[in-house]
Amino acid sequence: MDNFINLAKQGYEAYSESQKGQQGGQGQPPQGIPPQGGYGGNPAQGEYGHNQPNSGGYGGSQYGPPIDHQAAIQNATQHAGGAGDSSLFNTALGFINQNQSQHTEPINEQHVQNAHAEAYDKGKASSLDAGSLGAAAAMQVLKKFTSGEGPASSGGGNSQSQLIALAMSEASKLFESQGSKNGQKQDAVNGAAMTIMKLLVQSKTGPGATNAGGNDLGSLMSLASSFLK
Repeated sequence: MDNFINLAKQGYEAYSESQKGQQGGQGQPPQGIPPQGGYGGNPAQGEYGHNQPNSGGYGGSQYGPPIDHQAAIQNATQHAGGAGDSSLFNTALGFINQNQSQHTEPINEQHVQNAHAEAYDKGKASSLDAGSLGAAAAMQVLKKFTSGEGPASSGGGNSQSQLIALAMSEASKLFESQGSKNGQKQDAVNGAAMTIMKLLVQSKTGPGATNAGGNDLGSLMSLASSFLK
């Protein structure tokens, strides 16, 4: 498990260096969070929920850092190429906003590791449900940064917005190329976004967390590294 922490931390450091001097401003301020009340009936698919209708803009979690909605959508669309459009990523951001109760649920580290191995080592993403495929894609994005394979520039928005964008686009491309045993592409993109958001939120609320709502992703990578191998 220690290897995962070290790798993720190295990845974040490499990512931060690659973004210096490229961001300029931080993009538009995060949009407001619509009320949560009355939202239920979310059927689970594996560890990650199915898509629910999107409504309103997206800010941050109650405890996590704010997400630049427009920048995340723009970056995800750019990196996905023809594998996804803006509505796909907009809906995923709505999903993680409307299911904030899931943000503090522990990540099943072994499940994510196994899903990643199945999708990227064995090339059998089609054997996974869409939510698990999305989680595997999120892990792949983190691993890319540890090996210095992350993109030289991820566009505008803050770091957490860019990470979510990259995870969503990776899930979209993986689903497009291999498919899944059940679920839709939207479920895969939702799973990727939720995995990153869980890490963002839990890095702010768990042991050794920094201030809630802050922009420092060092604690995120420390938490993430507990399952990166």
